[in-house]
Amino acid sequence: MPQCEQLHRDLQISWDMFGDQITVEVAVRMGMNEYVAFGMSGSPDRPEMVGGDAVVLHRDEFLGYAIDVNMTSKFPCTKLLNQKKGVCPDEQVGGIQDYQLMSSIRNDGITVFTYRRRLITADTGDIPYVPKGAAMIIWAIGGLDDNRQATMHRAWSKVAQLLDLGRVPSKNCYSFTHDNNNDGASWKGIKLTDPNTVEFTARLGPDGGPKGYSAMTGNPSVTGKSWYINGYLSPELYLRRNRAYKFLVEGGASPHDPANYHPLIITDEPHGGFSQMSAAQKAKVRILAGVDYTQRGEVRPMSLRGGRLCEWKHPDNMDRRRDADIPTFPEYRNALTLDCGKDGGPVSLNVFPNKSWPATVYYNSWTGFNMGWKIHILDEEEKVTAARLTSESGAPSAAIIPSVFSLWSTILALTFLSLL
Repeated sequence: MPQCEQLHRDLQISWDMFGDQITVEVAVRMGMNEYVAFGMSGSPDRPEMVGGDAVVLHRDEFLGYAIDVNMTSKFPCTKLLNQKKGVCPDEQVGGIQDYQLMSSIRNDGITVFTYRRRLITADTGDIPYVPKGAAMIIWAIGGLDDNRQATMHRAWSKVAQLLDLGRVPSKNCYSFTHDNNNDGASWKGIKLTDPNTVEFTARLGPDGGPKGYSAMTGNPSVTGKSWYINGYLSPELYLRRNRAYKFLVEGGASPHDPANYHPLIITDEPHGGFSQMSAAQKAKVRILAGVDYTQRGEVRPMSLRGGRLCEWKHPDNMDRRRDADIPTFPEYRNALTLDCGKDGGPVSLNVFPNKSWPATVYYNSWTGFNMGWKIHILDEEEKVTAARLTSESGAPSAAIIPSVFSLWSTILALTFLSLL
């Protein structure tokens, strides 16, 4: 093709316009379980995902896929209040699939997709590919979940990138030389074992990148967000039967915004996102805490609200793409800032494990998948033995915190806990 532009060390785009159509070739270094997205920004002045128009490209062992998506929120496609919001296929929100995949091939870690679309489509939700003049573009590379749906990206268009599709033909690409392997050790997970702790704060925060949630739990991060319990990234909790516990939940109160609406629930399945499951999937899940039922027998979050939104965030001078460069979770958490809404407060979720509860249950989000982790249910006099503190592989899997306050023994922990 006559045009080529290097967008990232792992991504380049080539194109050719003919009449009212454009043919685009996307070459990307990515894994078999990853996707690449490319399109037009929702803002003419900056790379803006919300309101943008993009195609999501991925392939399995045999076939490639091109999915025209509508982006109303920085969150996976989520149905709340009988309306789908987030990154949704156009065909699911009344739009039209306007991308025609011509070919896809994978060789030596590089995947090349070739697709075609009209410069101006009949879908009012699409943004035109202007044939003359600079246009703000967006792109992203990220993982696929178990259903082959796009999840939070690992690389994206953080800085403004303007592209003139009708420029004088120019090739500004180079060979892929970067190795994507990341050999850095993951952060140690946390196990909260103090028998005297009966109250937990549940707030939101970032997933920590490749060393964080995914590495600590073995589950892919779908939303880019995780629960922070007492300030720790998705720790394992140890609770006892016939003892009352309280979770102070601050996961957001507006069901109109799926990215910021996360009532806490406890179930016997590990992934959460109960509101997004099919009827058949819901029938297999036992919900232990966090919901009640309408007069029609429909399940809903117990308070209908997730409390005010209280979230650990990256400060402006911290680049989320470099999370993997931080060696330990305490250093990472101390670099984040806590941003809480001014209106309202936490919602109290009272939990009382009894003899009917399984030995292992899970806290998660009503809305999003893979945001929480395990709760171990101990008998009343059962001790936290080495066997219960060992991963399924037989190796110790986490830093054990017998008491949150025992961390006062180090200066680092003193600083760490002062931010809780």
